[in-house]
Amino acid sequence: MQTQPVISRTRRAAMAGAMLAVSALALSACSATSNSAGAKQSSGATNSSAKRALATAYKGVTGTPPTTSATPKKGVSLWVVSCGQSVPSCSTPVAAAKQAATKVGWTVHVCDGQLNPNGWGNCIRQATSAKAKVVIPVGIDCASVQAPMEAADKAGVTLIGGGGADCTATGGKKTLATERLQLPNTTIEQYWNLNGKLQADWIIGKTNGKAKVVMLNFTDPVWGPWITAGFKKELAKCSGCSIVKTLDISNADASGGQLAQKFSTALLQATSANSVMVPVGGWMQAGLTQAIESSNKVSKLVVSSGFGDASTMDIVRSKKFTFGALGYASEWGAYGSIDEAIRVLDDKKPVIEGDGFQMVDATHNLPATGDYTGGKVDFKADYLKLWGVS
Repeated sequence: MQTQPVISRTRRAAMAGAMLAVSALALSACSATSNSAGAKQSSGATNSSAKRALATAYKGVTGTPPTTSATPKKGVSLWVVSCGQSVPSCSTPVAAAKQAATKVGWTVHVCDGQLNPNGWGNCIRQATSAKAKVVIPVGIDCASVQAPMEAADKAGVTLIGGGGADCTATGGKKTLATERLQLPNTTIEQYWNLNGKLQADWIIGKTNGKAKVVMLNFTDPVWGPWITAGFKKELAKCSGCSIVKTLDISNADASGGQLAQKFSTALLQATSANSVMVPVGGWMQAGLTQAIESSNKVSKLVVSSGFGDASTMDIVRSKKFTFGALGYASEWGAYGSIDEAIRVLDDKKPVIEGDGFQMVDATHNLPATGDYTGGKVDFKADYLKLWGVS
C-alpha cells in the first residue's frame, strides 16, 4: 500500500525505544445504516462502527517528551526557515523554535520562505553564506530544495528536520542530520498518513457513516499526498462514505489569493457533499471559513482540518458550523527539533520527541484558550529541564 518511506539515517536506531500505546488504529469500517446527511448527523454517531471511529479520532496518538538529558553547545548560530510566515501552521512552530533556541543561548535568525520553493532555497543559501551552524526548515521537505540543502551540508551546516522528509543525495548519503523523530515505530510517511486517517475517523463518526466528502489535496509538499492517502484509505473502510470531489491545492493558490474562490466553486459543484476535509488548518483563515459560512450548505456541513493552531481552535470555539481540527502540538514539535539539534551537535543519537495529535471539536479536547499544546503535558518545562535551563 505505502511507498517506501523516507527515513533519516538515525531513525532506525531511535525507533528501538519503548512502544507507544496506539489504540485502535485499524478499527473496522462503518456501515451504511441510519440517518440522512446533514445537521442531524453532526450531533453524534448512532451506529457502532461510526461511534468507534469517532472515539479513535478523539483518542488520537500522543506521546511524551524524551527523558534523557542533553547539553546544548554554546555560541550556536541557528537559522529557522519558515515555510511561510503568512500561514499560522508555519509561523507558530517557527516562533516556538526561536523561543526554545533563545532559552539555551543560541543566536537565532528567522527567514520567511514565503510559501514557495524558491523562497525556501534562497533562505537556505543565505544561511549557508552567513555560516549558520544549524538550519531547521519548518514544514519543508528536502526534495523541494535538495540542491541548496546539499550545498549547505557540504559547507558544514547541520540540517535538522522541522516536520519535513529527508532525501538521499548522490552516493546514498542522507541530506538531513536527522528528521524530527515524532512517534515510536512510525516513519515520517506513516505519521502524515495518520494525520489523514484521524480526520477520516472524525468525519465518519460525525456523519454516522454517511460522509460525502469534498477533499482538498495539498500537492506541493511530499507530506500533502501522504495526508490524502491516509484519509482515503480510512474512508474506504466506510461502506456508506465516498469522496464526491477532489480539489488540488498548491502553495500558489494560498499565497496568490485563489484558494477561497477555487474552494467555493468546488463546494457549489459538489451538490451531494455533506463534509469537507482540509489538510492545513491555516487555510481556514485564508478564506475557507468565510466560504463555508456563506454557503447554503453551512448548516449541513461537517468540516475537518489538519494542523490545528490557535486560530483554528478559535474557529472551533465559535460554533458557527460543525468543525473539528486535528490538534497538533506544533510548539512541542518545534521544541523537539531544537532537542534533536542539541543532541546531534553533542554527538548523541536523536530520540523520539513524542509530539502527536488528536481530533479537537467543541465537545472534546478543546483547550480553554489559545493553541492545542498536547493535552496536559508541560513539554516546555520538560525540555528546559532536560537541557539544564532554568
